[in-house]
Amino acid sequence: MTGLYNRKILTQTLDARLKSLTEKNTPVTIIALDCDKLKTINDTLGHHMGDKAITLLGDAIQTAIRKSDYGIRLGGDEFCIILIDCDIERGFVTIDLIKQKLKVGDTDAIVNFSYGCYQMKAGDTLSNAQIIADELLYKHKKTKG
Repeated sequence: MTGLYNRKILTQTLDARLKSLTEKNTPVTIIALDCDKLKTINDTLGHHMGDKAITLLGDAIQTAIRKSDYGIRLGGDEFCIILIDCDIERGFVTIDLIKQKLKVGDTDAIVNFSYGCYQMKAGDTLSNAQIIADELLYKHKKTKG
């Protein structure tokens, strides 16, 4: 539906690659992202609009990242972005790019999202980096109200 990778890309091989990069001081940044109030969109505007929200967010992610990065739809309204050779500051630039793409593409103004951004450290696994990014996402969501 989104043209992004799905969770099957999250393999031990990818984990080993990311660990190797961080051990060589190549920055890797993980962004956890989810579509805000997707259930409300589905319940009030219809599932076709919920699908449209997911597609718009997926398109914005796809156009905001580079070919060397990974845009992944984990399922439902949850996404993960893996930015290779990218520090946390560039991660926040990517988040801003996604927002800009949505301002142009989301003519119905239905899509908003929450995010958590974390730069991996040597010794991190992809799994624990995703957990940290996810915790940051929920902190962001709570501050939005």
